[in-house]
Amino acid sequence: MRFVDRGNSVGLLGACRTAFGVAAVAALVGGCSSTVEGEAFPVDTIGMFDPCAVLSDDDLRTVGVDPGTQRVDLVDTHIDGFNVCSWDGSWFFLGLTSTKHSLEDVKSNTAIRDMRRGEAGGRELMIYQERNDDGDSACNVAFATSAATAMIRVGAKFGEVRPETPCALVERAAKVIVPLIPKSG
Repeated sequence: MRFVDRGNSVGLLGACRTAFGVAAVAALVGGCSSTVEGEAFPVDTIGMFDPCAVLSDDDLRTVGVDPGTQRVDLVDTHIDGFNVCSWDGSWFFLGLTSTKHSLEDVKSNTAIRDMRRGEAGGRELMIYQERNDDGDSACNVAFATSAATAMIRVGAKFGEVRPETPCALVERAAKVIVPLIPKSG
């Protein structure tokens, strides 16, 4: 596991990053009640994979983010049942989360909309947005792992020009990230 200086997020960028992360976790927490047992690599102290240790600097650059912008947890606060890591791209934030909540929890969550199936690395993906995101400013991918569920999130930075939709980018990022995380079963 890598240890990172968490730093302080300030100003509008910090507020946007905070809102981005809180929305991703809050959307899932709203409908979760079950857990999945297992073990993945790399594993942290609570038994889920460490999302900050999965991607190399080259992998991060491939998906368009700066490895030096890595942030752990949400607003320097760990939320039980979630391991969160995020990075900055030119016009977006990328988040990778491991959670003990199941893919079924994601599928049944009433806080999400426009859910559809996708595929990356031979694995089923659930692609969705949050119900309260009227501006289509973020998009998520969830998939089963050997220990639980992984979520990838792309959220547009406020006021930045979007050369593509967050959903197009998160699907492209999934093609790089999904094969790096151990499969379920």
